[in-house]
Amino acid sequence: MDPVSVARALVEEMFPGALYAFVGGSVLTERRTRTSDLDVVVVLDGLTTPYRESLRWRGWPVELFVHSETSLRAYLDKDFDRRQPSLARMCVDGAVLVDRTGGRASDLQAALGERLAAGPPDLTSAQAERARYGLSDLLDDLEGATDPGERAFIRWQVVQATARMALGVGQWWQGSGKWLLRELRAHDPELAEELLEAHEDPARLAAVASGVLERAGGRLWEGYRAEGDPFHGPLRHVPSGTLSGETAQSSGMRRLAAISGATAGSERLWMGQTHVAPATRSSNHHHGASETAIYVVSGTPSFVFLEGGEEVRLETRPGDYVFVPPYVPHREENPDPSQEAVVVIARSTQEAIVVNLPDLRPR
Repeated sequence: MDPVSVARALVEEMFPGALYAFVGGSVLTERRTRTSDLDVVVVLDGLTTPYRESLRWRGWPVELFVHSETSLRAYLDKDFDRRQPSLARMCVDGAVLVDRTGGRASDLQAALGERLAAGPPDLTSAQAERARYGLSDLLDDLEGATDPGERAFIRWQVVQATARMALGVGQWWQGSGKWLLRELRAHDPELAEELLEAHEDPARLAAVASGVLERAGGRLWEGYRAEGDPFHGPLRHVPSGTLSGETAQSSGMRRLAAISGATAGSERLWMGQTHVAPATRSSNHHHGASETAIYVVSGTPSFVFLEGGEEVRLETRPGDYVFVPPYVPHREENPDPSQEAVVVIARSTQEAIVVNLPDLRPR
């Protein structure tokens, strides 16, 4: 059987209710070898915890990447942020095995294809200087190395640093292991072959690396200085009357931002208040990658989530704390018919992420 048929049969047997699934990787290309895996991305409704699993199915080696739609988006974004979109390439370059959503699989492929084609953002001046300094330092080490073992390790570091610099300067995606070579071959096949041919010859390798350094502005070692003082910034005062309602909202509640990038210049922390009116419940929602800590100021709010498919209700009172892990669907309720509930919220992401949901099931 061909790889796509095998992967489709695997999904039908192991994940009969999958929303959609892809198979990708080398197994679908001319680079396929006898050890090539079936890279299968499966998206399930209601999956609480995404996972990766290696197994053998009917004699085929398989790498499973099992996600909810929410976790898949989070993992894709994380890969794009670090400039190594391997999961996105599995989806875009792969084959759709099943789609029970009326087209969301092909829509995702199209959206990811656009992000891949756009390329990563330009390196900042600090990133570019750091890369130039790092490769310049490696070339000095290579020139001065006398131990054959050290020289061998340095050579491969120079190869990889040169490839990463070329990709960074060229606004191209990065990779690790074999994917670094594949990305370089896609971006600059001539350079890829030059590095492979020169990796055992220190003088030739240094010449190739120096050529790439010239594209980035030349060698940089003497005079390189990286400054930064995150320790002595001024304190910021946000008076109670200046809290901002310009933040993500859910029906049934009112959020006010106190500490944010806009109000205080914070980069990794968001803090504010939530007000829930008497006899009111919020919509179901989660807060993405944020960890959320809640302190009850007044009222007796309830916090509701699912555990084992059943609703669990946490009843609180002033002085209590509640922790909400990332991506956990929940809602706030205020059962008191006469008193507003007020809580203070702190989140581990500067952006106040709120994803409203139709119910409490994970997605």
